[in-house]
Amino acid sequence: MRYASRKYIDLILTASSKWASWDPPHPIKASRGLRDRDKETGQFQKDGNIYEDAATAALAADIRPETLAPDEHMVISSEATQKREFSLGPHINVSGLVEASIKGQWKFRSGKTGVLLLMAQPRSALLPVTAFLKHLVDLPVLKDKCLVTETVSCHAYSMYLSTKSEDTISLALLATTPLPMAPLVSAGGEVGVSWWSETGGGVFTPLFVLKRVRKQGFVPYRGAPAPEDEDELWVDAESPWAPLNEDGEEELLTAKN
Repeated sequence: MRYASRKYIDLILTASSKWASWDPPHPIKASRGLRDRDKETGQFQKDGNIYEDAATAALAADIRPETLAPDEHMVISSEATQKREFSLGPHINVSGLVEASIKGQWKFRSGKTGVLLLMAQPRSALLPVTAFLKHLVDLPVLKDKCLVTETVSCHAYSMYLSTKSEDTISLALLATTPLPMAPLVSAGGEVGVSWWSETGGGVFTPLFVLKRVRKQGFVPYRGAPAPEDEDELWVDAESPWAPLNEDGEEELLTAKN
Protein backbone atom coordinates (compact mmCIF):
# COMPACT_ATOMS: atom_id res chain seq x y z
CA MET A 1 0.00 0.00 0.00
CA ARG A 2 1.54 3.29 -1.13
CA TYR A 3 0.05 5.31 1.73
CA ALA A 4 0.32 2.65 4.43
CA SER A 5 1.88 4.95 7.03
CA ARG A 6 -0.73 7.65 6.47
CA LYS A 7 -3.61 5.17 6.71
CA TYR A 8 -2.17 3.64 9.89
CA ILE A 9 -1.75 7.05 11.53
CA ASP A 10 -5.24 8.15 10.47
CA LEU A 11 -6.91 5.02 11.87
CA ILE A 12 -5.06 5.29 15.18
CA LEU A 13 -6.01 8.98 15.41
CA THR A 14 -9.68 8.13 14.85
CA ALA A 15 -9.61 5.37 17.46
CA SER A 16 -7.61 7.16 20.18
CA SER A 17 -7.46 10.92 19.45
CA LYS A 18 -3.67 10.51 19.54
CA TRP A 19 -1.15 10.65 16.72
CA ALA A 20 0.75 7.47 15.94
CA SER A 21 4.37 7.16 14.98
CA TRP A 22 5.12 4.93 12.00
CA ASP A 23 8.64 4.63 13.41
CA PRO A 24 8.32 4.18 17.22
CA PRO A 25 12.08 3.71 17.82
CA HIS A 26 12.57 7.29 16.62
CA PRO A 27 12.53 9.47 19.78
CA ILE A 28 9.73 12.01 20.24
CA LYS A 29 9.57 14.24 23.31
CA ALA A 30 6.92 16.51 24.74
CA SER A 31 7.97 20.10 23.99
CA ARG A 32 8.93 19.64 20.37
CA GLY A 33 7.44 21.93 17.77
CA LEU A 34 6.23 20.91 14.35
CA ARG A 35 5.99 22.93 11.18
CA ASP A 36 3.47 20.35 10.01
CA ARG A 37 3.09 16.65 9.43
CA ASP A 38 4.12 15.25 6.08
CA LYS A 39 0.89 15.10 4.11
CA GLU A 40 2.01 12.14 2.01
CA THR A 41 3.25 9.92 4.85
CA GLY A 42 1.83 11.48 8.03
CA GLN A 43 5.33 11.33 9.50
CA PHE A 44 6.47 13.54 12.36
CA GLN A 45 8.55 16.55 11.24
CA LYS A 46 10.48 18.20 14.04
CA ASP A 47 10.97 21.94 13.85
CA GLY A 48 12.30 23.41 17.08
CA ASN A 49 11.91 22.86 20.81
CA ILE A 50 10.38 25.25 23.34
CA TYR A 51 13.30 24.61 25.71
CA GLU A 52 15.87 25.58 23.07
CA ASP A 53 14.21 28.26 20.94
CA ALA A 54 15.29 31.74 21.99
CA ALA A 55 11.71 33.04 21.98
CA THR A 56 10.40 30.38 24.37
CA ALA A 57 13.38 29.09 26.40
CA ALA A 58 13.03 31.60 29.25
CA LEU A 59 9.31 30.86 29.69
CA ALA A 60 9.91 27.13 29.57
CA ALA A 61 12.96 26.98 31.84
CA ASP A 62 11.11 26.03 35.04
CA ILE A 63 8.46 23.79 33.45
CA ARG A 64 9.15 20.17 32.61
CA PRO A 65 6.92 17.37 31.34
CA GLU A 66 5.19 15.39 34.06
CA THR A 67 5.79 11.66 33.83
CA LEU A 68 2.86 9.52 34.96
CA ALA A 69 2.95 6.04 36.44
CA PRO A 70 2.80 3.34 33.75
CA ASP A 71 -0.39 1.46 32.94
CA GLU A 72 -0.34 -2.32 32.63
CA HIS A 73 -1.00 -2.22 28.91
CA MET A 74 -2.79 -0.33 26.15
CA VAL A 75 -4.63 -1.77 23.16
CA ILE A 76 -5.89 0.41 20.31
CA SER A 77 -7.79 -0.99 17.34
CA SER A 78 -10.02 0.26 14.55
CA GLU A 79 -13.68 -0.60 13.97
CA ALA A 80 -12.64 -3.16 11.35
CA THR A 81 -10.76 -5.11 14.04
CA GLN A 82 -12.50 -7.64 16.28
CA LYS A 83 -10.88 -9.20 19.36
CA ARG A 84 -11.41 -12.88 20.03
CA GLU A 85 -10.41 -15.31 22.76
CA PHE A 86 -6.73 -16.22 22.68
CA SER A 87 -6.07 -19.87 21.79
CA LEU A 88 -2.91 -21.66 20.67
CA GLY A 89 -4.46 -25.09 20.27
CA PRO A 90 -3.93 -28.26 22.35
CA HIS A 91 -0.61 -29.13 20.68
CA ILE A 92 1.18 -25.99 21.89
CA ASN A 93 2.27 -25.53 25.51
CA VAL A 94 4.04 -22.30 26.48
CA SER A 95 5.18 -21.67 30.05
CA GLY A 96 3.78 -18.49 31.58
CA LEU A 97 1.03 -18.01 29.01
CA VAL A 98 -1.74 -17.96 31.61
CA GLU A 99 -0.08 -15.01 33.37
CA ALA A 100 0.62 -13.07 30.17
CA SER A 101 -0.21 -9.39 30.64
CA ILE A 102 -1.41 -9.03 27.06
CA LYS A 103 -2.85 -11.87 25.02
CA GLY A 104 -5.54 -12.13 22.42
CA GLN A 105 -6.56 -12.95 18.90
CA TRP A 106 -7.69 -10.24 16.53
CA LYS A 107 -9.58 -10.71 13.28
CA PHE A 108 -9.67 -8.07 10.56
CA ARG A 109 -12.72 -7.55 8.37
CA SER A 110 -12.42 -8.36 4.68
CA GLY A 111 -12.65 -5.34 2.39
CA LYS A 112 -11.68 -2.92 5.17
CA THR A 113 -8.28 -1.73 6.32
CA GLY A 114 -7.84 -2.43 10.02
CA VAL A 115 -5.23 -1.41 12.54
CA LEU A 116 -3.95 -2.76 15.85
CA LEU A 117 -1.46 -1.28 18.32
CA LEU A 118 -0.48 -2.99 21.57
CA MET A 119 1.82 -1.44 24.17
CA ALA A 120 3.24 -3.05 27.30
CA GLN A 121 3.42 -0.79 30.37
CA PRO A 122 2.84 2.47 28.49
CA ARG A 123 3.84 5.63 30.32
CA SER A 124 2.70 9.18 29.49
CA ALA A 125 4.80 12.32 29.75
CA LEU A 126 2.83 15.53 29.34
CA LEU A 127 3.27 19.25 29.43
CA PRO A 128 0.91 21.05 31.83
CA VAL A 129 -1.73 22.78 29.71
CA THR A 130 -1.97 25.65 32.21
CA ALA A 131 -0.77 29.22 32.52
CA PHE A 132 2.59 28.12 31.08
CA LEU A 133 1.07 27.31 27.70
CA LYS A 134 -1.13 30.38 27.95
CA HIS A 135 2.02 32.51 27.83
CA LEU A 136 2.97 30.87 24.53
CA VAL A 137 -0.28 31.62 22.72
CA ASP A 138 0.77 35.01 21.34
CA LEU A 139 4.31 34.09 20.36
CA PRO A 140 4.83 34.44 16.58
CA VAL A 141 7.24 31.48 16.55
CA LEU A 142 4.34 29.12 17.35
CA LYS A 143 1.74 30.77 15.14
CA ASP A 144 1.84 28.19 12.36
CA LYS A 145 3.19 25.25 14.33
CA CYS A 146 1.90 22.41 16.43
CA LEU A 147 3.31 21.43 19.80
CA VAL A 148 3.85 17.94 21.16
CA THR A 149 2.14 18.19 24.57
CA GLU A 150 2.14 14.48 25.45
CA THR A 151 4.01 11.33 24.52
CA VAL A 152 3.16 7.71 25.30
CA SER A 153 6.25 5.52 25.51
CA CYS A 154 6.91 1.88 26.33
CA HIS A 155 9.57 -0.84 26.27
CA ALA A 156 7.60 -3.28 24.11
CA TYR A 157 4.96 -2.83 21.43
CA SER A 158 3.37 -4.45 18.39
CA MET A 159 1.68 -2.67 15.49
CA TYR A 160 -0.24 -4.11 12.55
CA LEU A 161 -2.05 -2.73 9.51
CA SER A 162 -4.23 -5.15 7.55
CA THR A 163 -4.51 -5.17 3.76
CA LYS A 164 -8.29 -5.48 3.40
CA SER A 165 -7.96 -9.26 3.77
CA GLU A 166 -9.66 -11.35 6.43
CA ASP A 167 -6.44 -11.59 8.44
CA THR A 168 -6.25 -13.13 11.90
CA ILE A 169 -3.34 -12.64 14.29
CA SER A 170 -2.62 -13.93 17.80
CA LEU A 171 -0.24 -12.25 20.22
CA ALA A 172 0.88 -12.74 23.80
CA LEU A 173 3.42 -10.84 25.90
CA LEU A 174 5.01 -13.07 28.51
CA ALA A 175 6.82 -11.92 31.63
CA THR A 176 10.19 -12.90 30.16
CA THR A 177 9.87 -12.36 26.44
CA PRO A 178 7.28 -11.42 23.80
CA LEU A 179 5.75 -14.36 21.97
CA PRO A 180 4.70 -13.73 18.36
CA MET A 181 2.39 -16.33 16.88
CA ALA A 182 2.94 -16.79 13.15
CA PRO A 183 2.19 -17.96 10.57
CA LEU A 184 -1.57 -17.76 10.94
CA VAL A 185 -4.07 -18.92 8.37
CA SER A 186 -6.43 -16.29 6.98
CA ALA A 187 -8.52 -15.64 3.89
CA GLY A 188 -5.71 -13.43 2.60
CA GLY A 189 -2.94 -15.96 3.20
CA GLU A 190 -0.36 -16.25 5.97
CA VAL A 191 0.13 -13.32 8.29
CA GLY A 192 3.31 -12.63 10.23
CA VAL A 193 3.47 -10.13 13.07
CA SER A 194 6.13 -9.55 15.73
CA TRP A 195 6.72 -7.82 19.03
CA TRP A 196 9.42 -5.21 19.25
CA SER A 197 11.03 -5.01 22.67
CA GLU A 198 14.04 -3.39 24.30
CA THR A 199 15.47 -5.08 27.38
CA GLY A 200 18.41 -2.69 27.68
CA GLY A 201 16.39 0.28 28.86
CA GLY A 202 15.51 1.70 25.45
CA VAL A 203 12.18 3.43 24.92
CA PHE A 204 9.75 3.42 22.01
CA THR A 205 7.24 6.20 21.34
CA PRO A 206 4.24 4.78 19.45
CA LEU A 207 1.85 7.64 20.37
CA PHE A 208 1.86 11.38 20.97
CA VAL A 209 -0.56 14.30 21.25
CA LEU A 210 -0.37 17.41 19.07
CA LYS A 211 -1.89 20.75 20.00
CA ARG A 212 -2.03 24.07 18.17
CA VAL A 213 -3.05 27.54 19.19
CA ARG A 214 -6.76 28.10 18.65
CA LYS A 215 -7.22 30.34 15.63
CA GLN A 216 -8.22 33.87 16.54
CA GLY A 217 -11.95 34.41 16.25
CA PHE A 218 -12.71 30.68 16.06
CA VAL A 219 -15.75 29.53 18.04
CA PRO A 220 -17.11 25.95 18.08
CA TYR A 221 -20.67 27.15 17.43
CA ARG A 222 -22.57 30.38 16.77
CA GLY A 223 -22.94 32.47 19.91
CA ALA A 224 -20.29 30.57 21.86
CA PRO A 225 -18.25 32.78 24.26
CA ALA A 226 -14.59 33.49 23.60
CA PRO A 227 -12.32 30.95 25.34
CA GLU A 228 -11.01 32.08 28.72
CA ASP A 229 -9.83 28.81 30.25
CA GLU A 230 -6.17 27.97 29.50
CA ASP A 231 -7.23 24.52 28.31
CA GLU A 232 -9.36 26.08 25.57
CA LEU A 233 -6.55 28.18 24.11
CA TRP A 234 -4.81 25.07 22.75
CA VAL A 235 -6.81 22.66 20.62
CA ASP A 236 -6.10 19.31 18.98
CA ALA A 237 -4.25 19.53 15.68
CA GLU A 238 -6.30 18.50 12.65
CA SER A 239 -5.31 16.01 9.98
CA PRO A 240 -3.45 17.67 7.08
CA TRP A 241 -5.23 15.41 4.59
CA ALA A 242 -8.78 14.98 3.33
CA PRO A 243 -10.81 11.89 4.36
CA LEU A 244 -8.98 8.73 3.26
CA ASN A 245 -10.27 5.67 1.47
CA GLU A 246 -9.30 2.11 2.45
CA ASP A 247 -5.98 2.42 0.59
CA GLY A 248 -5.00 5.63 2.37
CA GLU A 249 -5.68 7.81 -0.68
CA GLU A 250 -7.48 11.12 -0.26
CA GLU A 251 -11.09 11.02 -1.36
CA LEU A 252 -12.11 13.71 -3.78
CA LEU A 253 -14.93 15.85 -2.44
CA THR A 254 -17.49 16.89 -5.05
CA ALA A 255 -19.89 19.75 -4.59
CA LYS A 256 -23.56 18.85 -4.56
CA ASN A 257 -25.89 20.60 -6.97
